[in-house]
Order: sequence, then structure tokens, then C-alpha cells
Amino acid sequence: MNIGTIIMEKRKEKQVTQQELANFVGVSKASVSKWETGQTYPDITLLPLLAAYFDITIDSLLTYEPQLDNHEIQRIYGMLKNSLETKSADDVLATTRSFIRRYYSCYPFILQMGLFLLNHVDLLPGEDKITRYTKEARELFIHVRTQSKDPELITRALKYEAYSSLTLQEFDQALEILGEQVPVIFPVESLIAMAQQQKGEPQQAQITLQSAIYQYTTVFLSFLSNYLQLLLQQPEKYNETVQRGRGFAKLFHFETLHPVAFMNFQLSAIFGYTQMQNESSAIELLGEFLEIIKQTVFPVDLHGDDYFDRIDEWLENLEIGNQLPRNSSVLKEDFIDLVIDHPLFENFSNQQELNRIYDELKAIKAKGGTADA
Repeated sequence: MNIGTIIMEKRKEKQVTQQELANFVGVSKASVSKWETGQTYPDITLLPLLAAYFDITIDSLLTYEPQLDNHEIQRIYGMLKNSLETKSADDVLATTRSFIRRYYSCYPFILQMGLFLLNHVDLLPGEDKITRYTKEARELFIHVRTQSKDPELITRALKYEAYSSLTLQEFDQALEILGEQVPVIFPVESLIAMAQQQKGEPQQAQITLQSAIYQYTTVFLSFLSNYLQLLLQQPEKYNETVQRGRGFAKLFHFETLHPVAFMNFQLSAIFGYTQMQNESSAIELLGEFLEIIKQTVFPVDLHGDDYFDRIDEWLENLEIGNQLPRNSSVLKEDFIDLVIDHPLFENFSNQQELNRIYDELKAIKAKGGTADA
């Protein structure tokens, strides 16, 4: 809080001395001096009196703004995410809830706090975490959906509400929210870019379409990851989907553009092959997964590349910026543990190659931070 600075500014505007202010409030001059230098804060019971004396609101006295811009949301989200590595989960949860109460009318922020709970449910305190925090997040999404006036924000909150219901295994409710028929896609990005181009803003139009292509390529790879799980009884189509996904990822250089999305796809394919008892394909992909995780520098931030050379500014202006929703160093450990702890690998005949991969993954996990190729 900058309350000391505000008190000093308002006192000088009113042209009163520290002693005069102290006499009015009923404290010593030394107390006022400590407030203004930031050594101490006024007692909470004095805030209404100080606000009335300066003819301002308590929020103004506390320099409180009910709305946050995207850069402030980025900073708070990143701070909370990083705090999970340095502070107790109880403290982080208490701080998160404090921010939620303080900025309850800042709907973009509340949406991100709901996502923060969903993305870090395993790191939060208590029992029955998934149910407890998913319900808490869903209440935040409902709050945004019912109170916000921003159509885009309402649509996003609705989708996250449906995701929460799905996580809670309330399938009918999820379908009631989303419907059972895929809506026709009408990409507005092309219209935005066209309008920008016609206005004589071709550079901005490029940023618009590049950011759209970047998002759609990432979402497409995620679609393939999910689609694989529906093809376990169709080996030929499963294998074809894996090959097309690998080719697509190579075409857009996902190994460096978005390695986390690529590793998600690889693991989905690997675990499917283990269920299908296709050991050779699973081992082959495990080797490729190992090479990607070895060459990836953690923590990972979202970024462009030589092709997507216009998206960095767009990324920086997102609500949480270019950071991943979950700490990518924790993601790295999650990925490695998923492989090492996967019970179906125990039945593989090529244990020598599997153990070699295990040893390298364990070494990367033990090293932490950067994994050098």
C-alpha cells in the first residue's frame, strides 16, 4: 500500500503540518511521520477519520483500484505461481483468496484466479483437492458469467464452467452448458485483419492473423492428443493420426515453438501405444520425447519464432502474458513422473532401452532447471 505517500500528499495539499494532523486524529506527531515514511500504517479504526479529514474515500486513501490491467494480472498470477515453490500451500491459498476478495469486480482477474485454482489443484492444501478447488473455481466462473458485461469474457467463463463440471463428472451439466452439436466456426480474426488492412494498418493485420494461426495450430495439436484416446480400438487410424500429428508438429517447429504442447501430444501417443501393447512404437516415441525434454530450457515461456515473428507483442498483452498457466518446471517433473511411474512399461521386453531412457529422465529431474542436450 502507498497510504503513507497519499497521507503526505493530501496533508500538503491541505497545507497542514504533521502536528496538526496528529492533533486531529489523536496520535503523536511521530506516528504521522512514521506513516508518511512507510515505517508503520495507521490503525484500521483511523482510516474513516483520515478519509473524512482529507475528503476522499477510504479506497482512495489506500490507493485501491477495483480494476486491474493485464500487466497487473500477469504480475499477480506469476507471483502466486512462483510462490508455490517458496511458500506453504496454505499461505498461497490464503493470498489467492485475499486477492479474489479485493478484486471481486475485476472479472478478467477473477477468471484467471479460477484458472489458477484449476491449474494448481494438486499443489494446494487439504483433502479431496480436485472436488474442493474445482467447485471453488466454478463459482468464480459463474460469478464472471453472471456479472460481467463483456460478451467474450462471458463466453470464456461459460466454457470454463463446463470444463469444471466435466472434471466433477457432472457430464449432463457440461453438455447442457455446451450443447451436443459442434457449432459452426466463424473465425472473427479474418474480419478484424480485413478491417485493419482497409484502414491502412497492414502490420497490425499481420499480428492479428499470426496470433490466430498460432493459437489454432496449438489447439489443433491438442485436438489430436484427445482424439487419439478414442482410437485405441482402431490401430490403423491411431497410427495414422500419430504420424500426421508428428508431421504437423515438425512443420510448425513445435519442438522449439511450444515444446510443452508437443510433449503433451507425444505422451498421449505413447500411453496409447502402451495400452495397445505396441511396444516398438511406444519406445520409439519415448526416445523422441526424451530428446525434446533434453533440449528444452526450463522454465518455458510462450514466444514466437522466425515464422511467427509478429506475436510476441500480442502474447505480452494477454491477461497472464507469455507465461504458461502452470509453472513449467513443475510440468517437467510431472512429465517425467508420468513416464517413470507408468505401470504398463513394466511388461515391456526391451527393458534395457527403457532403463536407459529412465536413467536419463531421472538425471534431468534431479538436475532441475535447465536440461542441456
